[in-house]
Order: sequence, then C-alpha cells, then structure tokens
Amino acid sequence: MKDCTPYNMAFACFECCKSFKREFVLTDGVPLELKCPECAGPSYNFGRHFKAPKKSDARQWKKVRFLFDHGFRFQKIRIGSGDKDTVAYPETMDQAKKFVIEYKAYAREYD
Repeated sequence: MKDCTPYNMAFACFECCKSFKREFVLTDGVPLELKCPECAGPSYNFGRHFKAPKKSDARQWKKVRFLFDHGFRFQKIRIGSGDKDTVAYPETMDQAKKFVIEYKAYAREYD
C-alpha cells in the first residue's frame, strides 16, 4: 500500500518575503510553484524543512534567493549513510557562496 500521509510543504514568495504552508499527499504529486496568496505572484516549494526568515530580514531573504537561484530549495543533503548525516544550510551569504560550490553536486535544476 502506498504512503498516503499528508505533508506540509513550505512555499516562499520572494516579492512578499513571506512563506506559507500547504498540505499534500506525496503520492499525488507536489507542485514546484503556487500562486502567492498575498500578491498572486509566484511562490516556490521549499519542502518540509524550510524555516523562513522574518519578513524584515532582507539579508536572510537575499541569501535564500541566492541558494534558490543555485538549485537549493532547502532539501536535505545527505553526505553519509545514516539518516542523521545531513549538511546544515549556511547562515550567512559568505557561507552560502562557499556552500553552492562545495555542494553543487546536490543542486537541482528546475524548469
């Protein structure tokens, strides 16, 4: 039997600097993009583990956008064989610049 557990997925709008969650059953498919409920512009799927910065934190939103533009949507990056062997996402833009180079093999291309 397929897993029918619903998951909350975080979607972020770069125009509004806001995030919202929507519930999906993974076997039904999950969109990469939804319309932002505030501005009606695009909001992007950042998965289950994304924690949005405060709306007023322009530096952090710039870092999130930088990571997004380089194929990172805050998916877990597993570097070892165990479930706990994951890479933490960078806290600063300087760390993000190094991160996209070091973990480029884990970046995804989205249409």
